[in-house]
Amino acid sequence: MELSGAELQALRRKLRFKVCHRIGFACPDVDDIVQESLARFLRAAQAGKMQNVETAGAFLNGIAQNVILEYRRRWNRDGVISDTLPEPVDKRSGHSEVFELHDAIIAGLHQLSTRDREILQAFYFDENSKDEILARMNLTDEAFRVILCRAKERFRRIYNGPLKQRAVASHN
Repeated sequence: MELSGAELQALRRKLRFKVCHRIGFACPDVDDIVQESLARFLRAAQAGKMQNVETAGAFLNGIAQNVILEYRRRWNRDGVISDTLPEPVDKRSGHSEVFELHDAIIAGLHQLSTRDREILQAFYFDENSKDEILARMNLTDEAFRVILCRAKERFRRIYNGPLKQRAVASHN
């Protein structure tokens, strides 16, 4: 089975999204898992271990699942803790708190540059796929990841500053 560079890149993009979906988009090891999965897939294909070429996607999916499980077992065994833990959702929030937080988020978004605001809104609020955003904004995959990461960090700095304190203070 021979794959062109474009076919390999398409497989890499699809596999990366699947891995991100399974282990989280913030995981720093996503690219390593994707690379290991593709390497195992290509070695198996060259060794003739794939019985049916039409089911190459399912075969790659199975390999990726195994690599993800190995990663999770290693992570649990070694006790690696991520540097960034998500904040727990406050289930006791009333309607007024939700509106105040919503206003703080909107105010924070308006303090960002137009590009950052559009990226965050398209990806998180409108839930557009990465490919849709790449096509609409004429970006490469690498540029998108960098812009998204920096936009999230800028928003986090804005939101965790005076906006959040104002929202919390108005509730108390």
